[in-house]
Amino acid sequence: MKKVLFAIAALALCMTANAKYWFSGSIGFDNLSLYTTTDKAKTLDFSPSFGMALENNIEVGIGLGIVDNHYYRADNSVQQAFSFKFAPFIRWTFIEDGNFDMFVQGGFGYKVTSPSGFNFWELSLNVSPGVRYHFSDSWSIQALCRGFEFAHMSEPEVAGYPAELYKNKLGLNINTAMEFGLVYEF
Repeated sequence: MKKVLFAIAALALCMTANAKYWFSGSIGFDNLSLYTTTDKAKTLDFSPSFGMALENNIEVGIGLGIVDNHYYRADNSVQQAFSFKFAPFIRWTFIEDGNFDMFVQGGFGYKVTSPSGFNFWELSLNVSPGVRYHFSDSWSIQALCRGFEFAHMSEPEVAGYPAELYKNKLGLNINTAMEFGLVYEF
């Protein structure tokens, strides 16, 4: 057994000895107020990603999402919702032309949200196209389209809505929203 574990550790070390590692992510703040009500919302979003190039055109990575929402109601009550997302992925670069790379990324995500008084979770599979521009040996900028996502979600019962509408959701989304990020490679 010790020889097998040693062989696995040696193989992993060989695979990662010449690997290129990278760090990326986003930080966001959103302040929302509506014309129709006095309700307001504030969101703080921190979403780092870590990855490693296994070969010239294959990368693996893990994205994390930490979101803190505060909803301010007209009756001066505040509801807080905290979300944590864990999303491993694999990325394949299919076009490399000078400083530009085009890639497709696929993976799954698990998200847990804990608003005041109830919890729910979401499991998703996604495929996302993207482009990256290298402006130095260590720095690049990337744009990622959220693409196709298949999600299963368990939601709590919401006051005022029939329970059967919010027990489980199953859906397929095509999302054209773009995410822009700065990437540091080392």
